Amino acid sequence: MQYSRMKKKLLGMFDENKLVKTPREWGFFHESERDVKRLGYCTNLTEETIEEARKEKIDFLLTHHDSWEFVFGLKEACNQLLRDYNIIHAFFHGPLDDAAFGTSASLAKAIGMFNCKRVMPYEDVYCAGLIGEVLETGFQDFALRLKDILQEDIRCFCNNRGPVRKAAVAAGGGNMTTEMRIAAEAGCDTYITGEYALYSQQYARHAGMSLLVGSHTNTEILGVKSMAEGLARETDIKIIRLPEAND
Repeated sequence: MQYSRMKKKLLGMFDENKLVKTPREWGFFHESERDVKRLGYCTNLTEETIEEARKEKIDFLLTHHDSWEFVFGLKEACNQLLRDYNIIHAFFHGPLDDAAFGTSASLAKAIGMFNCKRVMPYEDVYCAGLIGEVLETGFQDFALRLKDILQEDIRCFCNNRGPVRKAAVAAGGGNMTTEMRIAAEAGCDTYITGEYALYSQQYARHAGMSLLVGSHTNTEILGVKSMAEGLARETDIKIIRLPEAND
């Protein structure tokens, strides 16, 4: 598929008005017109994931995060590697968090949540989290289900004696108490996220809301996978998940 057509299709997967309002939340790097045959995807843009892309002969690398400017020197190093290996890169941060196929939405779907409502607004236009119902299940069984989905060990804090009936998903960095408060006030008995801090568990315990914490990377990867699959649908592009540390 020609790159220009692929870029147009990718942009068309998101709300154009929101993209215009938040240009720093998404972007493309080292663009060139070519026939894209191999698409690699992962959550993070790092030197390690770019090396994995090189090994897989990736033409187009799709991530959720750009390299972080506050990880000093990383952005410059990553951009140089993309040039050296002639790899096009695109990232969608806020737009993917907000999308119907996005990070929290894809994780909630895998868990089996229904009657979901989008919550936790940021950047004035996006919602990063979801609240929804689940078929009543015990906390331990629910935690095992999440562990299996994420394919990693998770931190589990059972803060009430009842079954899981209503949960909030805030994939990635959803550990702020301002976000958790939205879930608690909506009657959620369980909160799922990808970051942990002391005050996360203190607030969850105070609110009587159980807390499940996976990695930032793995709680968001299902959304990146959905984005890659949507982009490659009805094309001959091969999509490859690139291995990365579950930071």
